[in-house]
Amino acid sequence: MIVRRDTLSQALDELEAGTLAGASTIVVSRRWWEALSANERDAYRSRAERIGIELSADEEITAHFVEVRGGEDAPPLSTEHHM
Repeated sequence: MIVRRDTLSQALDELEAGTLAGASTIVVSRRWWEALSANERDAYRSRAERIGIELSADEEITAHFVEVRGGEDAPPLSTEHHM
């Protein structure tokens, strides 16, 4: 499964509400992630950890959406890094 959401907050909201089942990883834009403050990054990490979701950043993904992945565990793209 790979679905897109407009923002990381939207994806986490849906996962917390149980309306987006089967996800294991959310991939965001690396540039977008690095532009966040340390407090914002920590808050997102805490939310993801609380619901068992891994966060990754990809240098090639646009900041216009996030990818929510689940199902079979495939290796990350070469431009993707765990956060």
